[in-house]
Amino acid sequence: MRPVSVFANGPEASIEQLRGELRGRWRQARRAMMVLLSVRGLSPAQIADLLECDASTVRRWIGRFNDHGPAGLADRPRPGRPRIGGPRLLARIAALLERAGPWTVPRLWQYLGRPKLSPRTLYRRLRLVAIWRRPKLVARGDPDRW
Repeated sequence: MRPVSVFANGPEASIEQLRGELRGRWRQARRAMMVLLSVRGLSPAQIADLLECDASTVRRWIGRFNDHGPAGLADRPRPGRPRIGGPRLLARIAALLERAGPWTVPRLWQYLGRPKLSPRTLYRRLRLVAIWRRPKLVARGDPDRW
């Protein structure tokens, strides 16, 4: 026999993670849900309560859907400087790291042909490609050394 109703149970952290996903990668799906709930007859205030957002946000996305169709739910291009060091640079870094050698950030910068980015930016791109682990420092005479 089927239960009368089923409710989701889980740790609070996983519920918060789901909420974060709706505001992160799944933003467009959340906007589509706003439109679909509106088609079903729910008011923007009711939709806002269900999706935990502001009613003006719901009205804005429904308006964009009415004006532009499903394409209106996508993110618009954002202003700002383009990212330095795209996928090509990451591939070149990965290829260099496959070769044997004591690689440091300055040496990588030199082997990459001195790209126009700071050592800090190169280090951040490097961390995307490889997991660098610093050697564990131990004091002389440390009983746990061996």
